[in-house]
Amino acid sequence: MVENNEKWHQIRSRLAEFPPHFQPDKTIQLLDACRASRSLRQLLPYISLGRLGLWRYDAYERGQADEFVCLYFYDNRYTVSSYDNTEKRFFDSAQDAIGFVEQNIDKENPFIKVA
Repeated sequence: MVENNEKWHQIRSRLAEFPPHFQPDKTIQLLDACRASRSLRQLLPYISLGRLGLWRYDAYERGQADEFVCLYFYDNRYTVSSYDNTEKRFFDSAQDAIGFVEQNIDKENPFIKVA
């Protein structure tokens, strides 16, 4: 767990150095909300194209490496997307975005709508 805590800290430090047009303050807000979540802080964070990514090693081991989620702020909305940004959900607050991830992170594909 100590190693994972260090990883979260490293990601936060890197985000703080991003140019303002990436709106790193909003991404750090998402990161802090993830860290406050008991389930999400167990995931491994990364940065991809200015987005905060979360991945589960167990999903990677099952060959589901493409089902990781990314979080970012764009066009005045908090966004949760697939790693390739083809699937997106938009939210008014960081907490709503985090709530979506918490509710759906254990699904094989968090973006499939259930009828």
